[in-house]
Amino acid sequence: MLIVRAGAIGDTLMVTPVLRAVRRSLPGAHITFVASESAAPVLRCNPHLDELLTLSHRHVPAWLSWQHWRITRRLRSSRLAWALVLESHPDFIALARRARPLRLLTYGAAAPGDGIQQVPFHPQRHSVENHLRAAEVLGVKPAGTHMELAYPAEMDDLVRRRLALAGIGHQDRLVGVHAGWGGRAHSLTETRLKSWPPERFAEVVRELVRSKGVAVVLTGSRQDRPLTQFIAERAGVACLNWAGELPLLGLAALIRRLRAYLTVDSGPAHMAAALGTPLVTLWGPAIRAQTAPLPGTGPVRLLDHHVACAPCYDTPLMKACRNNLCMKAIEAHEVLYAIEAMLA
Repeated sequence: MLIVRAGAIGDTLMVTPVLRAVRRSLPGAHITFVASESAAPVLRCNPHLDELLTLSHRHVPAWLSWQHWRITRRLRSSRLAWALVLESHPDFIALARRARPLRLLTYGAAAPGDGIQQVPFHPQRHSVENHLRAAEVLGVKPAGTHMELAYPAEMDDLVRRRLALAGIGHQDRLVGVHAGWGGRAHSLTETRLKSWPPERFAEVVRELVRSKGVAVVLTGSRQDRPLTQFIAERAGVACLNWAGELPLLGLAALIRRLRAYLTVDSGPAHMAAALGTPLVTLWGPAIRAQTAPLPGTGPVRLLDHHVACAPCYDTPLMKACRNNLCMKAIEAHEVLYAIEAMLA
């Protein structure tokens, strides 16, 4: 069986309930997953997966991509029975079709007689629920909606040693703050769709350290480093700035160690939900019913304010937004209160 979802970290984690359901319903199946190269690490240790293939560029034409050629050759040798393409873009449908499965299901449009079966994606249902319903067409029975994220034990050792060098022991309360989501470099003063003012992040960090007596670690990618440096300097208190310093599965081990995690809508938010770490996520433009982090073994709190233009995902307003009022409406004292509740 082939499953295709070449999205970001959160998109990829939201397919893990399907992997679990397939494994339990069809214990003898050989499951191959095609993921984006950037998000693939969150599946590398997944216990339900047999094979992981990666794409570094989502929409490079097949005739220009050695990765497409390599994946097609590998999949054809597998003699696929089923392909479940949890995408709607024609490029991914074409990739699965070239693998010649006996049956192909996808969210994308299907023409009569082309051998492709379209399954519905309901925008007001969560992506996890949509994926599970798509798999049910193949006789797969759902096995819960909680996401899974496994990683090697040595990542726990790595994080433990680094925290010890910073003077933080196992009993110390540690709170994580994730203010960015990677991608291209950008100005600190630039309003981005999911951003929250960095001065407010700094205020939250300062109060957590001074008033709550907790240690704070800032997380992010290398591209987020200027942002986390600004937050650390503006906060004016001692905190760890680990943005860009951990591999993705090292970040997973750090997230599991946290007593609470404050994030914007991002991949690490979904990682925390999958790991059971108490999570506070600042929510604005995205469709909450469809992509909000689903709680598993730990609590999840989304902070949002309803404004007339939100959610704006998949609307013309998304690209026209220059002042994300939905995020700026969230005040620092609300965030602190939510984190305090998690720590309690």
